[in-house]
Amino acid sequence: MKSTIKILLVVIAIVLLTGNATKATEWSKIVDLEGFWRFSVGDNTEWANSDFDDSEWDYIRVPASWDDFYPGYNGYGWYRKSFEVRSMPPHDNLAFILGNIDDVDEVFVNGKKIGQTGTFPPLNETAYNINRLYYVDSEILQEGENVIAVRVYDEGKEGGMVGHYDIGLFYDNDKSLLDLDLSGEWKFSIYRESGLYDYDFDDSEWDEITVPGNWENQGYADFDGFAWYRKKFTVSNKLTNDNLFLVLGKIDDIDKVYLNGKLIGRTEYLDEYSGFRKYGFWQLYRVYELPPDILKRNNILVVEVKDEQLQGGIYEGPIGLMNAQNARIVEQRNKDLFYETPVERVIKFLFDF
Repeated sequence: MKSTIKILLVVIAIVLLTGNATKATEWSKIVDLEGFWRFSVGDNTEWANSDFDDSEWDYIRVPASWDDFYPGYNGYGWYRKSFEVRSMPPHDNLAFILGNIDDVDEVFVNGKKIGQTGTFPPLNETAYNINRLYYVDSEILQEGENVIAVRVYDEGKEGGMVGHYDIGLFYDNDKSLLDLDLSGEWKFSIYRESGLYDYDFDDSEWDEITVPGNWENQGYADFDGFAWYRKKFTVSNKLTNDNLFLVLGKIDDIDKVYLNGKLIGRTEYLDEYSGFRKYGFWQLYRVYELPPDILKRNNILVVEVKDEQLQGGIYEGPIGLMNAQNARIVEQRNKDLFYETPVERVIKFLFDF
């Protein structure tokens, strides 16, 4: 079985040591949020409300360390910005990309929380080196004026929305290449149970979770360890005869993927590839080629995920089935961000595994 596993790992959006490597072509910017935001030191939950009057607040540039404006300040600070959406895209898969935030953040759009990265005091845990990408339900946004508010805690050195990425509201163009979109509600559990890979397994008591999205933002704050996702889906007769790839976006940190009870792909740490481990599998797209004749009319997909620290889960799309031609388009779109040598070595290892 292992010798038949084939895996296509597409490396995108990895933070480079120099330059700005964040303009991955699969994202279209709908709203540019770089520039001046309203800002206040301190902490007040009312500041998340869309109708809060921030007219007396200071202006601060984003992206930039707030130490450029408030030298030596550590603690809480809030950013707020009004922005206009002239026309909503026809589909979901909208996300705010906010770059690196030093150290911890919590984000609200029109008064509703859409995400958090890191842990606030008293058990604060920094996430200063993680690009913030928060998916947002299109129902939260509205045509016309909207308000985003970002609560930040800095424990030392520079703080705030320091950047290193394009900042704005984006749409994922790769989603349009899917033959079958599997994003949305999945079943989720942090407990392994006998028979969970079977189609008829009873997961009615499992939680529901939105994919893609970090599980920390969906009721599992600070959870590290193993978890299981389940998704039932139906395919047409046409799709069962196509050469298809299962696209699972980015997963933090490592995964094993089962379709109709069979292991079809895995991404794990390989100690002998120290250079590859340096960047981490959590930065890679999972794109697994489906074995022939594995798809049925009714199918069950199970993804086992192990998270070692910070954020966890299937956190970035697109998610679904894609034909070989479109999978190659995704690959070519991001070819300038490939780490060719280590990827080739790992793929060769997995093909021979």
